[in-house]
Amino acid sequence: MEKSKIMQLPIYKNQSSEFLTKKDIVSNFPHNFNINEEKNYEYATTSGTTSDRMEIIRKPNWWNDEYKRTYSNNKKLKKCYNEKLHKIIFTTAQCSNLVCFVEKPPMEKRIFGNTLYINNTFNPWDWTKNDIRTMIKEFNMFKPYYLDADPVYLGIFLYLKDKYNIKTKLHCPKIITLSYEFVTRNMRKFISKHFETDIKNLYGTTEFGYAFLENESGKMQICKDLISIHLLPVCPMNNIYSIVVDSFKNEYMPLINYRVGDLVLATKEEYEKFEQNGIVSEMAGREKDLIDNRISFSMLDNIICSVTDKILLYQFYFISDNDCHFKYISTDQRELSKLECNTIMDKLEDINFKCQIHFNKVDELTPEISGKFSIVKKQI
Repeated sequence: MEKSKIMQLPIYKNQSSEFLTKKDIVSNFPHNFNINEEKNYEYATTSGTTSDRMEIIRKPNWWNDEYKRTYSNNKKLKKCYNEKLHKIIFTTAQCSNLVCFVEKPPMEKRIFGNTLYINNTFNPWDWTKNDIRTMIKEFNMFKPYYLDADPVYLGIFLYLKDKYNIKTKLHCPKIITLSYEFVTRNMRKFISKHFETDIKNLYGTTEFGYAFLENESGKMQICKDLISIHLLPVCPMNNIYSIVVDSFKNEYMPLINYRVGDLVLATKEEYEKFEQNGIVSEMAGREKDLIDNRISFSMLDNIICSVTDKILLYQFYFISDNDCHFKYISTDQRELSKLECNTIMDKLEDINFKCQIHFNKVDELTPEISGKFSIVKKQI
């Protein structure tokens, strides 16, 4: 935590383009965002999906207010905040909003208030059978009412539990939110087989907090308090829109016309009524991962899950414009059949995906520097 007294400037807005971007925030940081008197604030670093991380400033304990704002949109989450019921955060040990683990502290050192941070390993594929047993023991001792999880970390944990044939039953939370990175359909389905409970998708960023929470109809609905969102058409033909945010949650870093770089899918009706309803169909991945500016990886994910539900984790790895390796891990550890591979290729052709696909079953896909996983990765 540091103190600073710097001259007041207006809310920063990029002068060279219509939108504020991450590049603008990084440029001349923190002097584009200022306070008018001496106050306490802290620095934090966004996780980023690969290595495009950035620093931000915010008041201490900023996330406590953000949780309260977000939880008010769901009855079970609201109860969790009001009653201080036990919560487990299960995501990369690289950085979990409030804490980052460099070493492997014991369980009691990973409890902050009513929250236990259960993972202390950078690469989940390094978890041994003993690690999984220990994590299960901690999970069952803490008995979380609420589990907030990175879907990939939680999915790998459950996959290894099955692989190691550990029969110990897990305590079932009353509600699970899947956040931190893109939630594939197969991963969500796999998690739901292990937890018969209410599971919701949750989207947000470190710089402005949470923006969308899945509603009871399975759609993503804006968490409106101190934030507004505009949808920028990217490829309306495929229902793809970019998220543009105005946020006043952080008094030190208000964001105006901030183009986040993430996408949603919205039908024509959802787009036309978004200002009124704040509802979209689903999250659609990152803008920089668009293929030919018209194919989001949510479209790719729709194809994969329509062919098989046995693929736990995968990656489209582009070697060139015309050459792509589809790396995958299957829940039953088998290779895709020739029929399944051909069906995937046919469906990709239907959306005019022009790249040659090579199918490669792998034992693991490692996280990026941030601790997150890339579903679309480009060598080119």
